[in-house]
Amino acid sequence: MDEEIAAKMELEEPRRPLEAVQNIIIDEVRFDGPIHISDSDRQQLVSELKQHDLSNATDWLEEFREVGIMGMWRDRGYFKVEATAKEEIVKKDSAGEHVLVIVHVDEGSQYRLGSVQFRSSDPDDPLVFPLEELRKLIPMSEGDIFSAEKIREGLDALKLLYGSEGYIDFVVEPLTEIDDGSEHRISLVMELDQQKQYRVGKIEVFGPNPAVETFLKSKLKTGDIFGSRTIENLLRENETVLPPDVSIEDFEFHRNTKNGTVNVRFNLQTCPQIQD
Repeated sequence: MDEEIAAKMELEEPRRPLEAVQNIIIDEVRFDGPIHISDSDRQQLVSELKQHDLSNATDWLEEFREVGIMGMWRDRGYFKVEATAKEEIVKKDSAGEHVLVIVHVDEGSQYRLGSVQFRSSDPDDPLVFPLEELRKLIPMSEGDIFSAEKIREGLDALKLLYGSEGYIDFVVEPLTEIDDGSEHRISLVMELDQQKQYRVGKIEVFGPNPAVETFLKSKLKTGDIFGSRTIENLLRENETVLPPDVSIEDFEFHRNTKNGTVNVRFNLQTCPQIQD
């Protein structure tokens, strides 16, 4: 999502050579211009940076700029924020290299959420779920301060919903429509590539205990929807019944994209047997 909602910007300062990196201690983070995030947000940002283990981390400053600084501003509506960060060595001692981090932020305008729409990437393939159900998965209302983090949460929720119903190849692409007028709104069009719905195909169980085969085939049947978490849910819900130490690694999956089926093979030969 970050690639779609933020401009890319290279650091002006060159990265330090790998051989020159020592333990880095952040003595101070200084903002060299006006900013509009709260003091508590700023203190949180600085605190998180100081708590990171920066030993032998050659790209810590770039990560701080992109993830820490840019991320915090984007989550507070500053959609077009740009930032630079540079370090100045204060001193070196037995503890490591003490640095001052100087940050410059061009916030730009603060944006709010406009409308949120959903459409199928294939006009001949109608949406599987009602629009009302899809909209509830985006945790913002129209007029709320735009937050990249909440949009990511919504995208994850969409993938989980579709994946749980067998659409394991589902892809969502958020398209932004930016209004730089007086209201500074960002509207979203969620383009949904729903793909094919998968169901369970052939089921094979290899193991020394026929009771395990009978049990598994009673819980997972040919024709059932094969969701992205079908096997994980099966294991979690039946852990007291299945052999000890059984895991996702004991399963093999063979997908037939033409038929929309997934053949499942349970290889339980090495798992301890269920105790009667």
